[in-house]
Amino acid sequence: MTKKTILVCDDDMEDAKRWSDKVNGVCPPDFKAEAVAPERFFEGTAGLDNRRQAARKGKKAFRTEEANLFDTAQIVVVDYDLLKPDSYITGEDVAYLCRCYSRCGLIIGLNQFGTNYFDLTLRGHPESYADLNIGSEQLANPGLWGETWCGKETGFRPWYWPVLPMAYHAFERRVRNLSLSRALEKQVLPYLGFKDEVIATLPCSTREFLGPNEAPEDTTFRAFVSESGNGLRPKDVAPNSESIARIAAARLWKWLERLVFAGQDILVDAPHLISRYPSLLKGDRKNVAAWNKTASFANGNSEVNIPKNKDVRFSQPDWVSRPAWFWKKLVNLEQIREIADPFSKEEVDFVFCEDTSQFMPREAAREFVADLPSSFVRRFVIDHASKEGKKVSKGVDYNPAVRFSF
Repeated sequence: MTKKTILVCDDDMEDAKRWSDKVNGVCPPDFKAEAVAPERFFEGTAGLDNRRQAARKGKKAFRTEEANLFDTAQIVVVDYDLLKPDSYITGEDVAYLCRCYSRCGLIIGLNQFGTNYFDLTLRGHPESYADLNIGSEQLANPGLWGETWCGKETGFRPWYWPVLPMAYHAFERRVRNLSLSRALEKQVLPYLGFKDEVIATLPCSTREFLGPNEAPEDTTFRAFVSESGNGLRPKDVAPNSESIARIAAARLWKWLERLVFAGQDILVDAPHLISRYPSLLKGDRKNVAAWNKTASFANGNSEVNIPKNKDVRFSQPDWVSRPAWFWKKLVNLEQIREIADPFSKEEVDFVFCEDTSQFMPREAAREFVADLPSSFVRRFVIDHASKEGKKVSKGVDYNPAVRFSF
């Protein structure tokens, strides 16, 4: 069996080797992490920059004889702080070059925002070309590499993290679909199933990511990559349509995850949905285990009684990391008990903790206010002073701390 490659890149070989060994201890058996020697790493990034310059001159940059280290990597892990005597390259620069001028899969940025942190804004740095930014101390978290954590009290595991192997396969499916005939000429929002009434509710800050067009519903995948400033940088040129598909598949996924989905008011996932409408939970509402079954990236929807309505479900599952529904359409469904009779809503004993991907008793949680253009910004993390919180690994930096409500 040919294993999928995880390249771990840093200018310090000892760090890269230590991180890759840890990843090999938790990643699925069909993946293998490899520490890249610094000289090979910088040679690979120089090759990508050569492709960038060649593309600006109108030359093809993906010829076989110019094969690059990063082309065969399913996942690239790169540290932010790089020391190279003749340049000021950072991990973010590498992420940009890999995304726009290689055939790599997912890109994981390390330590740009801390070595062990939780993002209380929940925005997740959409400007970064890494598909996910984490701290190096979190790289070997089993919850990042598989869904064995689902429904169990496993400690720190942010809900905004994807499951990387699942996310990689979804990324490649998006690329294949966008590589089909004239798919890049399709308008992004209609392609994703956003109707006019949903588009009208998108906040300005969310719409702006798609580009300067006053009518974001008119933006095509190709135009997003070339004109928005969140695909290719000014003056840069994609070497071919495959590159445009890969850039669009990555950057628009991050836009959906961190600017659209995070607010839980355009798209909503199963844990946040049942928190508002407990009657939709299939299991015993007095049992926290029933609530936690909804925190599944693969099967969370199977634990929720959603009325059958084809327009309610987000129908592009490869574009988000977990099952999703259109919130504005759900609130009009009188088949939902709390909508038909608002006074029937019962008090819920549990709240969903964004840092553990688990429901906890309300007294074991701490409230914070996310930095999102949404009416659902009041969220929860585990309270480390509580009995339940003492079981969760400490040492995580919750930033910015001003987001905690008092």
